[in-house]
Formats: sequence, C-alpha cells, structure tokens
Amino acid sequence: MELVLDTVRKTFGGVVAVDDVSAVMPQDKITALIGPNGAGKTTLFNAITGFDPPDRGSISFGDRRIDGLPPWRVAELGLIRTFQTPVGFTTLTVRESMLTAATPHFAETPAGALGLSRRARDHERTAEARAEEITAELDMADLLDVRTDELSAGDRKLLEFARSLMAEPKMLLLDEPAAAVAPANIGRLSQLVRRLCDERGLGSLIIDHNLSFLMQIADEVHVLDRGALLASGPPAEIAANPDVMRVYLGEDKESDGSPPEAASDTVEGAG
Repeated sequence: MELVLDTVRKTFGGVVAVDDVSAVMPQDKITALIGPNGAGKTTLFNAITGFDPPDRGSISFGDRRIDGLPPWRVAELGLIRTFQTPVGFTTLTVRESMLTAATPHFAETPAGALGLSRRARDHERTAEARAEEITAELDMADLLDVRTDELSAGDRKLLEFARSLMAEPKMLLLDEPAAAVAPANIGRLSQLVRRLCDERGLGSLIIDHNLSFLMQIADEVHVLDRGALLASGPPAEIAANPDVMRVYLGEDKESDGSPPEAASDTVEGAG
C-alpha cells in the first residue's frame, strides 16, 4: 500500500503554498519531508489529512482516493496524524487521554459508557494494557496518572505520539514529533519509530526541523522549497545534493555526504 500524491496544488489567495507536488510514500517505510520556513510542509500534511483539501490534483492511499474526505474519515482509513502543537484534553490524565484514542463506536453507547457492556469492558482492559505498554516504551510509565496540563512541553509531544499509536494506524503522519523533546527521549522516539517500521511494517511520513533525527531514521527524503518538490532520494543522496545545501545554507557548496546538521539548529517554524 502507498500514499500517492499526484500534482497536488494548494493556494491561499495569490500565494502558492503547494506547487504541483507528486510523490509516492510507501506505507511500510519511513519518509521524511523537509524544507525551510514556508516550504509548504504543514500545508501538504493538511491537504493529505483533510484539514485543508487541495485545489487540484489527487491524493490516494492504497486503492482509495482520499482528497476531499473529511479528517475523521481519513483517520478511519488508517492515516493518523499528530500536530505541531499537541491537541487533546488538558484535564485528563495521560492514561485517560490515551484511552480516548482507542474508544470504538460500540463503547460510546450508554451501556458501554456505564461499563454495562461486556464487549466494552473487554476492550477497555485491552486498551489499558496497550496504553501501559506504549508509555513504557517511551519511558512515560510514571506519568500515566499525571494530568496532561501538568506535563512538560516535551512530554506533551511524546503523549501526542503515544496517542496516535492507540488508534492502530496503518501509517503515521508526524508533524514535528521531536520538537521540545529532550535528547534522551528523542533517542527513544527514534528507536520506537524505526522498530515499528521494521517489525510491524508501520511506516511514517515525518516533518521535523531536527535533521539529524530525520536523517538517521528515514528511508527516503523529500525536500520542499517554496511549495515545489526540489529533490527526493535516500538521506545520503539528499545530504550531498548542492541544491538542498543552497536552500538550507544559502550558498552552493560541496558536501562530504554528511547530513546538513548546521541547518537543524537554525531552521525553525511551521513550514
């Protein structure tokens, strides 16, 4: 299964935010989407996930065309996204917040809500065990009973990622998952994303300005510049591309093939 973009275009007034982008992202691989401020990365995410449909072009996931579908329907098909600014229920605990992402329709009936449905009770027990397993992998087990609004900015980002896994995705779309996360936790996040891909075939499309993080885990990198696709290829090829260096560093120069790490500390913003 693949996520396929075919000449996707999105404008806001006279500004072209996404300029006829075509790309293929395998469901079982890790794909990075990079670019400087205003490159169109988040706009492209919004187009894929139904928050801001494209003006033209098509977006398909597997054999299903998804452009024009509402966000809830895109998520129902297995494309689960996170956001730059974590969303959720600030007064719930981490455990409760995790469980909201795993609530099926049958548990939302009056009987399910009151715990009177055996099916709903069985599902809740399974979901609680899964929440404990995921938070343990992210070294967040001791935060399960902490309210979301009491978490640090980095832990809220990790919770956002953990909640996305509770929805049993077919592919993850991660918007700045490493932002504000402590270096040690970025390492755990990297390991988990890579392991989910290698062992379970759960791939990701990731935006992040931490290029070291992306270059270490990505199988393929797409570079956007002013809404257009500038380059695509494996991380080593992208790191050696003089056009990519020019976009990030403002000059043409030879590269030794190492990731453009200097840009990871200087390139910030929504994109």
